[in-house]
Amino acid sequence: MAITITDAAATEIKKIIKDQGLSAGTVLRIGIKGRNPQGFNYILDLTEASRENDIRLDSQGINIVCDPESHPNLDGTELDFRDEGERRGFVFKNPHATKLPVNASGGNFQGPKPASAAAAGAAGEPPPAGGATVTSALMDKAIEADIIEKLRTIYDPEIPVNIYDLGLIYKIDISAEREVNIEMTLTAPGCPVAGSMPPAVQQAVESVDSVKAAKVNLVWEPPWTKDRMSEEAMLQLGML
Repeated sequence: MAITITDAAATEIKKIIKDQGLSAGTVLRIGIKGRNPQGFNYILDLTEASRENDIRLDSQGINIVCDPESHPNLDGTELDFRDEGERRGFVFKNPHATKLPVNASGGNFQGPKPASAAAAGAAGEPPPAGGATVTSALMDKAIEADIIEKLRTIYDPEIPVNIYDLGLIYKIDISAEREVNIEMTLTAPGCPVAGSMPPAVQQAVESVDSVKAAKVNLVWEPPWTKDRMSEEAMLQLGML
């Protein structure tokens, strides 16, 4: 038996790897960190670091690593991804979860906060509210990837490149409450859109289903230079 990844989960993971610019050596780390009355507490992250005693697996072209202590309780597990608006996250369908107590009150799939993801309860079904969770940096990356996708729809008025690939976004911070803080700049302090661009960015970010609220801070230090442009932007402008 092994750990398998559904088409939906593989698509989301590959999207995160691409949008985050992660290397070809990136692996998906899956593990278990204790349990609660509704199931296991899972670890789920993308990393370039593997350990000597890791068990190495592959599913849907995704390289998976798992520590030997967690593997017996993950063998036969399927990792899925559901996108139902705010109810959005990775879901573990783990046959071993049937051996754990389950809240008899039942309930529906609960979407994650950025630092958490939903996990399967008994018989591979979505857990009741408050059920098994995932300690997951991967969900932060998934939300950030959605934000970046929105930022790439906003263009500088003077240079025909979106503001993300132009290098105008300095920082994207996501809190546990799904509140996003963005630091951005413009190509020059006298840019005519200094008043209108931050509200446009805020509106775009808040249109992401997983985001509760957004705040945009316009900064001028360090000043923007062409070195901040992505390779795609340079190609688009004929600079490579």
